[in-house]
Formats: sequence, C-alpha cells, structure tokens
Amino acid sequence: MRFKHLKHIFFDLDHTLWDHDRNSTETLIQLYERYGLESLGLKPLKKFIDSFHRANLKVWDLFQESTINRHELRHKRLELVFNDFGLENQIIDCFHEDYYTLCSRSIHLINGAIEVLDVLKGKYKLHIITNGFDDAQYSKMDSSGLSPYFDTVTTSETAGSKKPEKEYFDFALLHAGAKKESSLVIGDGLKTDVAGAVNYGLDVIWFNDAYKTSHLPNVLEVRHLKELIGLLG
Repeated sequence: MRFKHLKHIFFDLDHTLWDHDRNSTETLIQLYERYGLESLGLKPLKKFIDSFHRANLKVWDLFQESTINRHELRHKRLELVFNDFGLENQIIDCFHEDYYTLCSRSIHLINGAIEVLDVLKGKYKLHIITNGFDDAQYSKMDSSGLSPYFDTVTTSETAGSKKPEKEYFDFALLHAGAKKESSLVIGDGLKTDVAGAVNYGLDVIWFNDAYKTSHLPNVLEVRHLKELIGLLG
C-alpha cells in the first residue's frame, strides 16, 4: 500500500476544498448591482466576472512572486479589469473591502469535500496549508463548516513565507508536529502545491479537476475529490 505509513494529510484550501470560483462569482454578482458597475462601462456582467477572475489569478501570481504586497493585491484587481475594458481606472470606495468580506463568508465547497473529510478525519491528522491571509482563510473555514476537521492551519501570513518555499513547508510540518516521511500534500496548484511538495520531498496527490497537463513525472492525480476515498480511505 503506497500510503501505509501516512499519518498527516495537508490540504490546500482554495480551489481544492473551498470553491473559490463559485463563491467569488456569487459575490461579484451582488456587488455588480450594489456599486452600479454597469453604469461605469463594466458590462456585460459575464464579461466583468470573467475579467475579474483573470485579474485575480494574475495578482495572486504576482503576490506569490513577492512582486506586490497584500494591499496592492486587493487594489490591483480592479485596475486590471478597467484596463481589460479599455477604460480609465476608477477608484471605487469600499468595493475591495466588501468583496473580501462577503466572499470569505461564502459557504460553497468543492463537490465531495465533506464526504472525503468525514472518511479521512478518523484515520489521519488533517491540516490546511494556504497562501491566503489569516482573517479570510479562517472565515472561509468557519462559514463553510470546514474548521472542525482540521488540527492545524498554516497560512502564508503565519508562516512568514509562501508555498512553494522550503521555509513554508518547514513551518507547516513543525506546526503540525509531523514528519516528512509520514505526510502527504493534496492540492490543485501545480507550482505551489505539487512542485512545492515534490521538491521538498513530500508525497503529493494533485487535485486536477481542470484537466491540466504536468511536466512533473509520476505525479499521482485525481479529477474528483471522492477518488481520494479509494486511495486513502
């Protein structure tokens, strides 16, 4: 059995357990009306949402590369959206704060998340590893019902470093009281979770529901979370 010595499982949060895309989309629909974004030229709604999500991915890449800080991350998104629409950037007071608060209180999880955690909780120590910030990530976990399943949560803010950095994984394992040889990482991020774990010497399962391709050899992957029950349950 491949994972017979496994004691600790480290889950990524966003896009692995917590359904970021659905939660973000529902939040943006609310704020689109509240802030009258159509009247500013950000139309139609679907184009705005698609543009925001692209901008969000870009700014998180910049943040993970330490090119921008937390404050710049929030405000850069709408700047990129206005640019995408060919419009002059406009400052919308409180938009970012409302997006951050509402989105982090959203409850939707990736299909199968709770079923998998119900099976694994009694067999392993479960942990969260995330490059998100303390306030948002704890809010997501509390609102969606994830918190009771996890023994530790390591954010980039707490660790003072980010996945895929060695220092991040050092901190996460120390915080969990876990050893490398008895630990497994499960996440969707090819660079942050998968390559990060492989380079650190951890076992990893890639949650690849987006059907991406990998340059990394022999990486075990699942397309649906419930596949984890057969592998680990």
